[in-house]
Amino acid sequence: MAMEVAGYFELDADKARAIAAQVGKPVSKWRGEAARQGLTKPEIDRMASAFEHRDLEMARKV
Repeated sequence: MAMEVAGYFELDADKARAIAAQVGKPVSKWRGEAARQGLTKPEIDRMASAFEHRDLEMARKV
């Protein structure tokens, strides 16, 4: 959805993809960071749907 509205924020497709990649790469490591912050595996698993989805996969492939 963010890519669809990029023009509203005066971003061209290349810039929007660059931002998605810049955000997507660190977010993809969220499980390790959550564990370092002391969350348990069940707590981390409950949060997975907020971080592990098609949009993140697309951002990582940019």
